[in-house]
Amino acid sequence: MAIDIDEQKDMLASKEAHLGYIQNVITRMGQNSFQCKTWCITLVSALLVIYLEQPNGKPHPECTYIAGAVIVLFGLLDTYYLYLERGYRYLYNVAADLTPNESVQPYDMKIPQSHTGLRQYGKALISVTTGLFYLVTLLLLLALTFFIKL
Repeated sequence: MAIDIDEQKDMLASKEAHLGYIQNVITRMGQNSFQCKTWCITLVSALLVIYLEQPNGKPHPECTYIAGAVIVLFGLLDTYYLYLERGYRYLYNVAADLTPNESVQPYDMKIPQSHTGLRQYGKALISVTTGLFYLVTLLLLLALTFFIKL
């Protein structure tokens, strides 16, 4: 039983739309990750200004604690976005038939089980784009508060 030309065109259009949906999700995750970094830097900078600009000349250590918590929380959120982005990139490859022995149903947006879980989240956490960025930011915060106290 052969598939006629119109059915092939419909199947191809359906696959292209599915890949477009996945690509839109990947783009949103990348934008969310970028926004996490910009908000983190903005809030930490504002807290450091409050920390340094006290009228009595004494810095308040509470600001550095809050800034550290902001870095950790935004780091975890950013890691989650990267985790999702990587999962959807894998789903894209499966949907585009670039991954052998795996397939998905048309318009299925569920990340394959092989790319979910704590191990995948841990890989995202120690990646250069999240782990290094937030670790360096946290270390700079600690160094700044240490040198200010001297």
